[in-house]
Amino acid sequence: MAENRTFPVGGYADGRGTRMAGRAALVTGAGSAGDFLGTGAATAMLLAAQGATVGILDIDGDRAAHTGERIESSGGRAIPLTADITDEDAARAAVDGFAARAGRLDAVVNNAGIADEGGLAATTRAGWDRVFALNVTAAMQVARAAHPHLVRGGSGSIVNISSIAALRGFGSGAYGASKGALQSLTIDLAYAWGPDNIRVNCLVPGHLHTPIGDHGGEEGRRIRRAANLLGVEGTAWDLAWAVLFLAGAESRWITGTVIPVDAGTTTATVLGMLPRLAASEPR
Repeated sequence: MAENRTFPVGGYADGRGTRMAGRAALVTGAGSAGDFLGTGAATAMLLAAQGATVGILDIDGDRAAHTGERIESSGGRAIPLTADITDEDAARAAVDGFAARAGRLDAVVNNAGIADEGGLAATTRAGWDRVFALNVTAAMQVARAAHPHLVRGGSGSIVNISSIAALRGFGSGAYGASKGALQSLTIDLAYAWGPDNIRVNCLVPGHLHTPIGDHGGEEGRRIRRAANLLGVEGTAWDLAWAVLFLAGAESRWITGTVIPVDAGTTTATVLGMLPRLAASEPR
């Protein structure tokens, strides 16, 4: 059964609560243009629904404003921010600006990312550098700019968003390689900033039905459902709820982890999943 692309603020369930009350969270790549939300917009909306003041950081000002308007119209507090975070000075100014306006900074979600075109064989050096600049270097720059604000607050959480393309071969070229680097960066930052009581974790989403992953139409959606252990299609909200846990106080003793959010996709072999794929074929 096809799923409705329009969801309430918290996803399928009511996402309102107080788990992030009094806190401020910054989400990169959180802009949106309609009701079909990406992971950044869904994460920002859920954090806001849970009481956080949320920074909507995006390179596109209109998209940032759109997500902010959705949050504000639902009674939350959002601060839209426009910056090219591949530029170190711009990234620092955006982080500092949000912390100043929100009065604090407690959590950072490095969600912004792009893919290259056509895999490794078709990737130019310029394309390779462009993917790494956003997927890895920009995440490092945002985290480093956030560090003094998180220290000032006495604790903090950084959640990096990787991809199962870093764990399995998809012919994704620079995208998979950059997401693997982001996982390594996560572990190193967790080590370096643990004494500051800053937790750094990484989520690894699987084949979610989001704008960036919406390929192949209904047949593509059927295959994605059949390719995971639950037979259920994931959405941006499934990742957002995992981010909420890692951003909040419930996960205060969790750091340096790389956690798949993929309905078990990366735990199975191709041969093991073939019978399920065959069984799901339309008759």
